[in-house]
Amino acid sequence: MPSTVWSGSVTFTANSGQATTVAVPMPHRGILKGYSLVEAAGGATGNFTATLYSSKQDKAPNSSLPADTFKVLSFDQTTPFTNNLDVSYLNRDGTPTNPQRYLYLKVTPSATKTFVFSVTVDTPTLR
Repeated sequence: MPSTVWSGSVTFTANSGQATTVAVPMPHRGILKGYSLVEAAGGATGNFTATLYSSKQDKAPNSSLPADTFKVLSFDQTTPFTNNLDVSYLNRDGTPTNPQRYLYLKVTPSATKTFVFSVTVDTPTLR
């Protein structure tokens, strides 16, 4: 099946001990092939937890469902990057005629840092 590889990144600041949610621009559906969460200044990321979601859950019916319903991937400082994934996703906020081109990264760091989150996505074409 033909496909296109897409990659992108977002830079953001997360405060110590506080959950920060960032909208990550990306295709509305695809196969997540890899990710990287690094400190923008090039230093160590420190301890953190991170979860990638397919909905921002701000509107019904998604707002009434548990966050784990929309979990695409969770990781922490022990795996701040990988290129060995095959995780399918579909943004759950959009519709077939109005797709939303985001996933949502929720990060809780142990220290205030500016991060860069990068993703690589395979976007198979429909036949």
